[in-house]
Parts: sequence; structure tokens; C-alpha cells
Amino acid sequence: MTVTHHPEPLLDERWQGEELAADDTHRYLWLWQGFNIRLIAVPRGEAGEWGYDHGWCFPRDPAAAKTAVAAWNPDTQDEPAGWHKRPTVPVRQAPHREQEPDYNRPRCVHGCYVHDGCRTIGCPDQEGRR
Repeated sequence: MTVTHHPEPLLDERWQGEELAADDTHRYLWLWQGFNIRLIAVPRGEAGEWGYDHGWCFPRDPAAAKTAVAAWNPDTQDEPAGWHKRPTVPVRQAPHREQEPDYNRPRCVHGCYVHDGCRTIGCPDQEGRR
């Protein structure tokens, strides 16, 4: 799969956001979501008219989402780094995730690696780990 990171974001009027990158299956856009920035994976074609497949919330700073996408390889990495909330299920699985097993370890709903512990008090994915 070929990932194209755009040197300058492309305005997307339909989603009222900016496309930061695209690959063979999805376009990756950031948009304002109240108190967060949401990065979304919009499927190419007609399916993209109805919704998005995956989403990750970042702090209210567009630079955080832009930096995460610039460093992310959707071909080998399940999710970008730096998000604090995953509002969609199922968890995205990169087509060649076996190439980066350490990066693709299980994460909690707040973006932390489950075995490293979560920074959020009351994280449901940490129940019984304390």
C-alpha cells in the first residue's frame, strides 16, 4: 500500500477538515470535534460519503494530529501515536502489522500500551491490573 503524506493539508469541504495523508484504502483528515481534534480514516469511494472507519482524538492542537500523521505509517502501524481517546471500534489493523510487532501491541481506549499501564484514572482496560 502506498501512503502519500501531503506537504500542505488539502481542504475537505464535505468533512470540514483537512486531509493530511491518503493511501490505497483511506484518506486521513483532522477536524475540530468540540474540545478535541479528531483524526479520521475516511474510506475511499462511496463508503466515504456515509462515515469514517476509524477515529482518534488528540489534544485541542492541530499540530499534534499533523505531527502524528507525518510520523505514522498506516501500512505497518495500526494507529498513529499521541491520541488520548479512540471513539471507534474495531481497532484498526495495519495490513503489514507483523513488520512492527512492538509498535502494534494492544492499547487501551486512551492510547496507552495496556502492559505499560494507563495514565487515565478508572481506565476500563486497566481493571484488575493494579
